[in-house]
Amino acid sequence: MALRTTSRFHSSLAVVLLCGSSVLGLAGPAFAQETQGSSAQAQDEGLDQSIVVTGTRIGGVAPVGSALVQLGPQDIQAAGLTSTADMLNTIPSILQIGAGNSYAGGQAQQGNTLNAFTFGKSPNIRGLGVGATLSLVNGHRVPYEGGNMNTFDGDNYPAQMLQRIDVVQDGGSALYGADAIAGTVNYILRNPEDTLEVHGTYGHNVGQDSYSVTTILGQRWNENSDGDGGFILSYQHSYNDAFAASARPDLYNDDLSPYGGAPSSLFAAPGNVLVNGTYYSIPRGQDGRTLTLSQLGTTPNRLNTWTGIDAIPRVKADRFALNIKQNITDWLELFGDALYVRRDIAINGPGGANINRVAVFGAPPIIPNSNPFSPCNPSHYPGGVVTGPADLLAACATGGLAVTYSTVHVIGPPTRKAVTETWNYGGGANIRLPFDWTLSLSAFAGGHDAPSVTTHTGGSPNPIFGTFNFFCDPTAFECADQATVSEINGRVNKLINRNKYLMQDYSANANGTLFSLPGGEVKMAVGAQRYIGSFQNENNFGGNNLNERRVWSFYGEVYVPLVSADMDVPLVNRLELNVSGRQDDYSDAGITRNPKIGFNWWPTEGVKIFGSYGTSFRAPGLADNDPTSQSGIIPGPVSGNQISPTICSLCQGPAYTSAAVYQTIGGANRDLQPETSTSWSLGVDWTPPTIPGLSASVKYWWVKYEGLINAPAYNVGSIAAINRGIYNSQIIYNPTLFPELAANNPVAFFGNFPTINAANPACAAALGQNVTTQAVFNSMIQCLNTGGERGGLFGAPVDPSRVLAMVNGRRINAGSTQGDGFDVTLNYSFDTDMGGVRLGAVAGYIRNWKVAPIQGAPATNEVNRFGNPLRFKGRVSVGWDRDFGFGRVSANAFMNYTNAYSMDLGQLPVGVAASYAEIDSYTTFDLTLGYETRSALNTGVLNDISLTVSVQNLFDQDPPLVVNQAGLAGSSVLFDPSNASPLGRTLQVQLSKRF
Repeated sequence: MALRTTSRFHSSLAVVLLCGSSVLGLAGPAFAQETQGSSAQAQDEGLDQSIVVTGTRIGGVAPVGSALVQLGPQDIQAAGLTSTADMLNTIPSILQIGAGNSYAGGQAQQGNTLNAFTFGKSPNIRGLGVGATLSLVNGHRVPYEGGNMNTFDGDNYPAQMLQRIDVVQDGGSALYGADAIAGTVNYILRNPEDTLEVHGTYGHNVGQDSYSVTTILGQRWNENSDGDGGFILSYQHSYNDAFAASARPDLYNDDLSPYGGAPSSLFAAPGNVLVNGTYYSIPRGQDGRTLTLSQLGTTPNRLNTWTGIDAIPRVKADRFALNIKQNITDWLELFGDALYVRRDIAINGPGGANINRVAVFGAPPIIPNSNPFSPCNPSHYPGGVVTGPADLLAACATGGLAVTYSTVHVIGPPTRKAVTETWNYGGGANIRLPFDWTLSLSAFAGGHDAPSVTTHTGGSPNPIFGTFNFFCDPTAFECADQATVSEINGRVNKLINRNKYLMQDYSANANGTLFSLPGGEVKMAVGAQRYIGSFQNENNFGGNNLNERRVWSFYGEVYVPLVSADMDVPLVNRLELNVSGRQDDYSDAGITRNPKIGFNWWPTEGVKIFGSYGTSFRAPGLADNDPTSQSGIIPGPVSGNQISPTICSLCQGPAYTSAAVYQTIGGANRDLQPETSTSWSLGVDWTPPTIPGLSASVKYWWVKYEGLINAPAYNVGSIAAINRGIYNSQIIYNPTLFPELAANNPVAFFGNFPTINAANPACAAALGQNVTTQAVFNSMIQCLNTGGERGGLFGAPVDPSRVLAMVNGRRINAGSTQGDGFDVTLNYSFDTDMGGVRLGAVAGYIRNWKVAPIQGAPATNEVNRFGNPLRFKGRVSVGWDRDFGFGRVSANAFMNYTNAYSMDLGQLPVGVAASYAEIDSYTTFDLTLGYETRSALNTGVLNDISLTVSVQNLFDQDPPLVVNQAGLAGSSVLFDPSNASPLGRTLQVQLSKRF
């Protein structure tokens, strides 16, 4: 069935949803499960106390062999966090410092989990990538989000709408199919109940404010009859300000000269006059109308290219969620859930401010002497005779002055705006069958639509060079009248991009008892899924293409209790085994089969030893394997001295003070293979019966992840890719500047340009050729400069002689990662005369993280290296609560810690001293205070009010200094967004009322 013809699906779904009632309710894919002594002992309150347990498809048992981490309402309230996504970061395997309701991290930085166009937040288990973590809601799939269609924003559901969050930190493809390489996150929605709630939140830090209002409405009916049912509905409106980089100039600053690196950009405001490699500063505090050559300074002006740029976007969101349920008879239960999210996003300066440079073929424009504001104009001098230093007079004699100038203060920074929509709806039925079997049928549909517009000034030769005031100080004067600003804005380029994803997911699951053994009942689940998806990419380069996929899946799972407690077997109090397997047949990616086996062994009561082994996979995303997807080239301005002199000594000269690196972006690959993983784990849970309230868990895990789909040279950044040397298979070097490296240059266009214009003479001269000569290199660049590639050139064309290299940013099956480590959890709760006390600690320790970033590169242990997982992260908590005559008071304190680590010397920006490769440890503290009236005040108006005040980073601890340049010139930051937040101390206040 084609995805675009869904009337039959909609009709069938309507029958399911409306049969017997206009409002239905929730039932999960595993009906009425029990945890049977698992470390995950949570039970849902609500209709029938139905329980959804992640990690198994069999009702009545808990996951076998895998640790199940659960975050419930008490955990969320204790943390005081208003963001569901931030709450997930408190789990060891995805623990990050810097929680707070923000889209923190900056732009184009290492470790960034934000989507480049829509800035969604998505969980990233073990740092294997957001695409390696499967997101579910009530056990069913949800639509992909983001430009690469591989994420799901955890904040789609307000925390107040969640019963809990389940996280399985093991491969799960044997049960759930694609994407569960690192693990699975399952958002369990609240069951229907009689409630009316209003929750208001406010957040503040220096440079940003945020707020949200959430309403929860629920009702149950006929609770004691077969026809009982109910619904629960939530609506949230939220808003957070943009966070300007200027709020933290100590963190967002590209001036690396204090550390031995390159200073800020010479494309400044006011700008500089460039003569024979020497920069003369245009003086500040003057309007350029009477400027003379003698007034030009000898110390050049520089501009932090984060000027005017936002590090975090402004986000306004509206979110609706619904859970419904209706029991028709004692053997038939109908269920459904729905989601709709609309997000309005705006940010200044995506990708840095380099595109505010006024340039011609990458070089500063020549401002003619006739320009009325030029110091070469005779009208600036008494008697009309131009005077000044000899070299400047000589430059005037050539007809004009070259000026390095940024328009950021005149027309503002580039902008990106997007309005995204995500929706998911569906339902199904749980049918109790004879012989203790249950059949679950469900059908869900959803989608994600993300149109965005990015604007920046045009880079072609501009006729305003003769009239625009390049010599005025725009920080002190209005240097351009409105007509001139309008003239410039008339040349603004608009990059229009729209990613639209649609999905349908049909499933059938039957589970029940096969037979009995002395150890208990052997149970089984079998099921099938039909998945249909499409991805549409529209852009202003002529792309409007549909990539479709259909998947048939079949799975089976068997639970075998080998030994029970009443069998009196020495050293075996209980022993159970689980075996599962799944086959997925993709219309575009072939067949993949994945098994998993797990065991739980209790040698004695209170001690459980568990382990698992399995394989998982991730099919190439529909954005990954779509060869018609948007692509293009960014001519990124660089300075030659950013290239290591041992790699390119010629690049250090004045001629390459302002050059360019061309970088391909976008563009998919139909030849991609699925990513695969093998994982195993072994752990111990300890819950001593003699010490109530104490639980401890230690788990060892091992995973090997191969065939990772990404653009490795793009991810590390063009300059770093060139300097590190291991990415040369993805780089085409200028043969004049890099004669030895260019001898091994790959074929022009990397063999992945399906629509090169062969009629273009320059393209014809380079197409299919190894770029080992300067002539072929020049032809390749000229082909791109003259529109020979479908994706186009995103910026001003640069003369081939000034292009240092072209770096491949297109997707490939790049390399592999092998990691192993420990997850540790400790909790102890007890009561005292002064109230209840809760102590807790979670930690993640990684022994090895061996990475081969690209095929052919040796695997190196990158644990505790910048851009990779750290050796140790931990979070310790102390909580207290007590009932008083006026209500319940609580306090929770947290300490967050990340150990010291280091940066590979090859990742340091050129010139930065090696001592800055060492990065300090980081410790922050959070505090949450809570008050609940409950019914203590004995009045309806004041009953059931709760107030929570939390402070993240209580002592406003600055992140450790990390001198890093993640991409092209101008994107440097001075902290690590993967392990620290730029927001500093953040206050969050939550006030709730239940009616």
